[in-house]
Amino acid sequence: MLIEPLHALTCPHDGAALVPRGNSLACPHGHTFDVAKEGYVNLLPVQEKASKDPGDSKDMVAARRRLLETGAYAPIAEAVAETVRQLIGANGRPTSVASRHLLPVKDGEKGSAPFGILDAGCGEGYYLQMLAKALQTDDGERAVALAGIDISKWAVRAAAKRGIAATWVVASNKRPPFAQGSVDLVLCLFGFPVWVGFASVQPVGGHVLMVDPGPDHLLEMRQIIYPEVRDAGIKPINADCGYAQVSELRVRAVAHLPSQAAIADLLTMTPHDHRASVAGRASLAERSQLDVTIDVVLRVFRRGAT
Repeated sequence: MLIEPLHALTCPHDGAALVPRGNSLACPHGHTFDVAKEGYVNLLPVQEKASKDPGDSKDMVAARRRLLETGAYAPIAEAVAETVRQLIGANGRPTSVASRHLLPVKDGEKGSAPFGILDAGCGEGYYLQMLAKALQTDDGERAVALAGIDISKWAVRAAAKRGIAATWVVASNKRPPFAQGSVDLVLCLFGFPVWVGFASVQPVGGHVLMVDPGPDHLLEMRQIIYPEVRDAGIKPINADCGYAQVSELRVRAVAHLPSQAAIADLLTMTPHDHRASVAGRASLAERSQLDVTIDVVLRVFRRGAT
């Protein structure tokens, strides 16, 4: 399967299409955005920032990258790839490239538009890279166009360095800067879904794949850092969001963390880093290795007619 970047970026100020202009992207109304040397672009308006440096910190991004590269979360990446394969296979409708706000169709050219995938809250790009590797080995005439967005500039910068064919953007899930109908599938992996934002870039029939922690996710670590472990459960979606759940899959595995450094990276990359007590941190720091349960739930949602 051919992997390419998703070429459907829009201006965050007026929604007009962005086109390359030297080392920048520009809209017809004069708004320009520089492309960083790593290959990403920042389309997050200042007024949409909750802080001066929103999202994951540089240290958190580095810790997540080190931990994920050990393969600890590989079962999740594999399940995501298999689910995406099924969705691509079920969504083979031909669509005019021009009608999808991508590149114009040349005279005499026919075929299907690329299957657009947006990783909303892409972090440092691990899951999108693993997905690209998996899909590249598949046969198929239809191309897959990839993009990742995150509000953390540190995360997007790290993702852009992975060298895969994808569009990387600093942006929020509230207003993904992509053309309406250009995204067939939104990935929201351990993220925060904004259904209005997702619907703004998807056609009717588009899908969202969510991955959320299951009740036993990282249970062994949580038992060490908290005096009492609570199961928050999987949050249901708003029934009026315009999406309906169509499938669910639970994935369980065990990850071996062979060193205290790996254990520390796991803590740093999760929300537990902000919640653990001093005593809990001290207890975790005493461990030289740890086996932790990986327990997640994959849910697929479909956008209905509005």
